[in-house]
Amino acid sequence: GMLCYHRRALEAVVSTQSTGLPNVVMVPVHQRPSLEGFMQLVSEGKPFLMQGVLDHWAALHKWNPQYFIDHHGDRTVPVEVGSSYTNESWTQKLMTMDRFVKEHVCKRDSEIAYLAQYDLFHHIPSLRDDISALDYVSSDVTVEQFWFGPPGTVSPLHHDRYENLFCQVHGRKRVILFDRRADMRAHESELLSNTSTVDVERDFVKEQAWYVEVGPGDALYIPLHWWHHVRSLSVSVSVSVWWQE
Repeated sequence: GMLCYHRRALEAVVSTQSTGLPNVVMVPVHQRPSLEGFMQLVSEGKPFLMQGVLDHWAALHKWNPQYFIDHHGDRTVPVEVGSSYTNESWTQKLMTMDRFVKEHVCKRDSEIAYLAQYDLFHHIPSLRDDISALDYVSSDVTVEQFWFGPPGTVSPLHHDRYENLFCQVHGRKRVILFDRRADMRAHESELLSNTSTVDVERDFVKEQAWYVEVGPGDALYIPLHWWHHVRSLSVSVSVSVWWQE
């Protein structure tokens, strides 16, 4: 089958050495906390990374670019084209999964494209079998979103109206977070009111930043309305599990 090289995008590596964040703490890591431990951590209202809690997901062993070509290549999916939804040139296109993987995920110099924040499990229900329920969150209140793309995809600094357990299935992403109370100068337009005008990779930001890199099997808790910026460091597949208390 077609090999998909895990090219670490050079700009991603360079940007992780950003000097514009003088006040950085590392997100704390916990190995398989109990349900009580999880609830306690959530009640503290700060981000944390859990390891070893997705080991029962078949997705960890199955979901890679070749798998999506072989099993779901003929499905049509909505793809975001452009490095970030705040860019002028950003657009959305419909294409088959096969074309998306071959022309965008695995091709070195193609335009950045991202299958982002997509309810793939509604579209392809059988995929839900690969991500069995998490003990921490009742699945009858969750919304699952699927993210799949090449190195260099960026979700600009924004916040969501959900609690979020961000589950990394394949590849690596870097996440930079700020407290919901930090002044991150939201866009004035209604459409982008949850998105910051701050470019955390270029601007000088004095507020405390929380830094973490997530890899396969990691689950990052992002508290409600916490600002977060996400950059893929390799080909990446992620599932965000959203819920409202």
